[in-house]
Amino acid sequence: MLKIKNIEFIKVVYDESLSHNIFSIANITFSNYAPIYGALLYWRQNTDENEFTAEGDYKFFYDMANVTYFASVKFPKHVRLTRDQKQELAYLLLEERGSVGSYSFGTHAGRKKDYPYEERFRELNFPQDFDVKSIPPYVKSVVSKVDLELILHDYPDYDPVFISEYAKWRYQTAQMHPNDIKSYMSYIDFDVICAINSYLSESYLIEHLPLVNFEMIASNYPVLKRLSTPFRYYMYSQLDTALAEELQEFLELDSDIDPINNFLPTFEEDDEIADLEFFEYDRGPNKWPGSEHLVKGIPSLASQLYDEFGYRRCTNKEMDAKFANFNDKQRELITYTLELHWIHRYRDQLDWTLICEYNPYLTEDFLTAHLKYVDFNALGNNTECELSESFMDKHMNKFNHQKPVPLVIRHLTESLYLTYKDKIVVNSDLLNEYGDLLDDEQFLILQNLLEP
Repeated sequence: MLKIKNIEFIKVVYDESLSHNIFSIANITFSNYAPIYGALLYWRQNTDENEFTAEGDYKFFYDMANVTYFASVKFPKHVRLTRDQKQELAYLLLEERGSVGSYSFGTHAGRKKDYPYEERFRELNFPQDFDVKSIPPYVKSVVSKVDLELILHDYPDYDPVFISEYAKWRYQTAQMHPNDIKSYMSYIDFDVICAINSYLSESYLIEHLPLVNFEMIASNYPVLKRLSTPFRYYMYSQLDTALAEELQEFLELDSDIDPINNFLPTFEEDDEIADLEFFEYDRGPNKWPGSEHLVKGIPSLASQLYDEFGYRRCTNKEMDAKFANFNDKQRELITYTLELHWIHRYRDQLDWTLICEYNPYLTEDFLTAHLKYVDFNALGNNTECELSESFMDKHMNKFNHQKPVPLVIRHLTESLYLTYKDKIVVNSDLLNEYGDLLDDEQFLILQNLLEP
């Protein structure tokens, strides 16, 4: 079998003139085969029922009920793999790269703006006393006769034609990425943005916290799924008790959906990659979840300028101004999801208990460099952080072992267990609950050790 050492993905600039819509380039190195540089991952409209393209590329479909588009890989001409080998390697690359055409929706250069919102805005004849709250947020693109009468009752000077045209414009524009409509936000009731804009990120909501209508957010499913647990609990506190309980139950029942990429199309296959016949590849802990921004080291200018939700990253000066104006609740909420650059920059102004317990970006190198700030009692509850055995061994005595420590159980090895079995709290049930980072062999070894 050919043993893959590394797969490096490079994001490419989208070009509408290409017949092949290339969304990434892969460089593959092997331990027992010549490297392959420049394998093109692309998608294309499907025009026939053949399994292979005219060039011999195998077609992969992410939705077998709708085979309009397929993904494939074009290997350099000098590659001397058999057709079956190419098919398996193409599958592996596409599965590793993520779903078909999975650009981060905010930075995809080919993102379409089908609705001419700028042109339609210029055509609107706003009344002199226009009130952004005048059209109720539940009104969509068509204004009913009843709603029109209610609006005219409160705003008799409004032109019915304006009301109708504005409602259409607002409904379409409010669904655009906030990056694109920043200059029009004062013409749209923020409640509408909360209700129908699927691009809202947690950071954006925190930045605009005084304006956020949480009842509207409660009906915005794509946004709900991306919220962190601490932010959700704050949201519950702002809602009517019955609605909060209903929403909490719904989100807990539906918690298996990927909170970041649930809006992306995915291959209809098991979570585990199919058995490989020709290749071996140990992907390690950093499996690509479908967005180029979530992979370390990708040489993408866009990923430096924009975050994974498509918002332009702040300069230090811009973020300093925002941070200085945040109230206490905003500072608390933003702490849960701040990237490491900002945590370091504001390290003396942040609550490190919150950082250690909830922040998903923490790394071993970062913790080591900021050791004097680390609250190990809180860090023990962080189920996102991935650490080495040597780090756990070095700092094991700093955790609070009066109770089970999820972080410790997730990183437990045979060696660590035998060394600290009289100190840590662990049993088979806890291992089943928190041992998701352990490979099958390590899990079975620990299970056997824990059996009475």
